[in-house]
Amino acid sequence: MKPALKSVVSLLIKSGRIRMAVSTLEKYLPHHGDDMELNLLLVDTHLQNDDPEKALEVASSLNQDVTSVKVLQARSHKLLWEKNKEGGLEPLNKAADVLLSVTDRSAEVVSMLGECLQKAGRGEEALKVFEEAVTAGVLTSGYQRPESLTPGLKGQPVWSDLELKPVEISSEEKEDIVQAVIYKGLFGEMEGGNGKEGVWGYFGLNENGKWLSEECKAVPKICAKLKDAGYGSVGKTYISILYPSSSTYSHSAPSNEMLHLIIPTSGTTNLRIADKNLVLNEDPVVIDPSFDKEFFNEGSDAAVVIITSIPHPDL
Repeated sequence: MKPALKSVVSLLIKSGRIRMAVSTLEKYLPHHGDDMELNLLLVDTHLQNDDPEKALEVASSLNQDVTSVKVLQARSHKLLWEKNKEGGLEPLNKAADVLLSVTDRSAEVVSMLGECLQKAGRGEEALKVFEEAVTAGVLTSGYQRPESLTPGLKGQPVWSDLELKPVEISSEEKEDIVQAVIYKGLFGEMEGGNGKEGVWGYFGLNENGKWLSEECKAVPKICAKLKDAGYGSVGKTYISILYPSSSTYSHSAPSNEMLHLIIPTSGTTNLRIADKNLVLNEDPVVIDPSFDKEFFNEGSDAAVVIITSIPHPDL
């Protein structure tokens, strides 16, 4: 029964029917109440359903000494904070304290713990966590902080030696982005709770290597040029918008298997990645997003960039 149940739940989640996945698990769990794997799946599904309260309710009934339970509890507290940042830092501190009790820390635990500590204003503790992870061989750099670290891949925050096909975007096409995406308000808030001040917007053009036909209708020339240049085969391609006087928390990508090509189109974006400070206003730049980074817009106009994922050259 369990493998079949897991398959059904997985299919429901992939098809976007997350509430039905929750109902399915809740229907069968009374018959398998002590099954840790199914209970953990239920907690994770509640989180995907944007319901951290329910996730915490289930997680609190499980064995608190199990690392996977602690990780899900921390994710629940973190999501509570993301949904109500005005409510204070208590959920972030709870998430951090739960993860601090994990002794055998994976890259995922270290990444989340460091993020929670930083956002809660506990920067010195975060630095100590990252330094200990480097010493233990969990991370290769105090700045490179993915949840899952694929070993053997070259790691550097900025890549200046890659030969990539250029994408020529005219002034008219750059203005089209402003008119079609910003003025029409098509963008949404960037996911992940990393927006610190102001507005950090997101308009997706490609997901998991597939171009989004409806979204590309807003900027058809941009999508066509990126596609013709061979981009968009992996990961995401999106327009990132940072309003004046806006900034992000420091954050890192969950994997080191992809790089990001950043193409500035409007305004000036300031990027701090690892110990390097970049000004993005004209020339494209390639970064490894698994390195700790934060974006700022200190100008008077919206800063707009196109970001597209490219495979790590060592893969």
